[in-house]
Amino acid sequence: MSRHELDELFDEATSTSSPVTPTAAPAPQHVEVHSPALDALLNHQFITLLDKLLAFERKKAQVRRVDGLIIGTGEADFTKGNTLYPLNYKGKRFQLIDVPGIEGDESKYAHMVREAVAKAHLVFYVNGTNKKPEKATAQKIRAYLRLGTQVCPLINVRGNADAYEFEEDRESLTAHSGSTAALQQTEEVLRSVLGSNVMQPGHCVQGLLAFSSLASDAQTGRTTIDPSRSRDLVIQQRNYQKHFASSKAMYEFSQIKSVAKVLHGKLATFREDMIESNKTKVHELLVENSATLQTLYATHEAFVARTAPEFEKCREAIKAALERFERLVVAGRKNLWDKLFNSLKDDADEIVERHFGDNDTISSKINRAFKTRQESLKDDLQEQFETYLKDLRQDLQQAMQRLLEDVSRVEFEQLLCDADTLNINYKTPELGLGLELGDYGWIAFNIGSYALTGAGIGTAFPVIGNLIGAVAGALVGILVSFLSFLTSKEKRIRKAQGQVQEKIDEAWSEARKALQKERKTLFAPVRKQIDEAVLSRVQQLDESLKQPLQIIDQQMALMKRTKEQLENMPYGTIQTVQR
Repeated sequence: MSRHELDELFDEATSTSSPVTPTAAPAPQHVEVHSPALDALLNHQFITLLDKLLAFERKKAQVRRVDGLIIGTGEADFTKGNTLYPLNYKGKRFQLIDVPGIEGDESKYAHMVREAVAKAHLVFYVNGTNKKPEKATAQKIRAYLRLGTQVCPLINVRGNADAYEFEEDRESLTAHSGSTAALQQTEEVLRSVLGSNVMQPGHCVQGLLAFSSLASDAQTGRTTIDPSRSRDLVIQQRNYQKHFASSKAMYEFSQIKSVAKVLHGKLATFREDMIESNKTKVHELLVENSATLQTLYATHEAFVARTAPEFEKCREAIKAALERFERLVVAGRKNLWDKLFNSLKDDADEIVERHFGDNDTISSKINRAFKTRQESLKDDLQEQFETYLKDLRQDLQQAMQRLLEDVSRVEFEQLLCDADTLNINYKTPELGLGLELGDYGWIAFNIGSYALTGAGIGTAFPVIGNLIGAVAGALVGILVSFLSFLTSKEKRIRKAQGQVQEKIDEAWSEARKALQKERKTLFAPVRKQIDEAVLSRVQQLDESLKQPLQIIDQQMALMKRTKEQLENMPYGTIQTVQR
């Protein structure tokens, strides 16, 4: 940028189209006329019109006096909101945003600062105290600049007019003010927190002097400061003008040109700079969000790892509950059957003893007793199964409840397995076991046994021998049965009771075999329901805990690809991001 171009900046800033303030017109003299109409026109209406024209011209002279309205009045230490100023220079449109200060408690205005910085491509940090800024201030700036906006630090050198009274005081702005050291300290503090890539070279300026040099009409030399500031800013401007040869000299000494250079340097590449600034913001967002997702992934992964033993413990508890249920059901059903046959044996001995000799009555009563007990046993088996099933539901519910309590730090939909989850409607079937005591009388049974024995003996002589053996066996059986009547009645009763007991034992053995076969149909629906309604819930909860890891991993991969594509784009260009 040439010196001529910087001089143009001053000329443009001070050039106005405001008219010259008219001098006070002499009071019009009374004109002697003989016509009343002419007297009213010349001595009354004309004078009124002239007064109005003079008032209008005075207002026109004041219309350009608008500068200094936002300069501090002492009401507060900082701006109370974002104020936007449009800048048009060489056909380029810029926007200056004045934001509240960040020293002290700026919590009320933090959102305004953040909103402004999000739009900005360059931020001027103004240090108006000539002191080293606190590191906390730099950290606040960093929080606002996390989207990659560059920072240019400025030291606003304070000084009233009497500070420049002597010629040596007007040789250099930074010679005696200590602002150079303040600028160096400010740059060091900001760079330590923000990083060198964010920082631009800093500058020292005398803001009030620069304002006073620019707030004047180049044609008339009159002030353009708003009349409401006549008691402070206008006085300051006049005092400065006493010690400087011209407004141009004030402008040069204030070093406001350094700020103009920074802005003028954006002209040639401002579009590319805006694109790069936006790319930097996107890049910073990607890096920041990727780091956030990485932290989230690690945190959730550790949480999933901590919950893994709890899921295993829950599955083991469900397995143990099922094993306990099956063990109790098997033992319980066996006990009920044992109880049935033990009581049936006792009743059978009594029936045989009471009705000895009446084989039909004995068979009928024993079979009736057996059927009665089977009916009662059916109800007992059903009640017992439902009792154990209720206990199983409670065990499963407690296992699920403990699991949900172990992962209670994560919010999930209600997955609790309630008592009605196991929809098992097992009904004990008809038992249908028989003793087969009513097919043979006791004598016929004995004869048949001996006949079979005789037939077995006769096998040494095929066909004939078998027939003879069977006949001989039957005769022996008849003889033995006849002799048995001659023996004592008690002995015969005991023998009959023994035979009945053997039949009952055979039925008992069949019942045990049936119990073994029953397990397949008895426990299969229970195991199926536990797999589908309980263990599947546990698996769903386990997978739902792990699902965020897959989502986060996919998002991190997508952000990584986007960041790599962004980094490979040529300077000042933007391209479509391929996913």
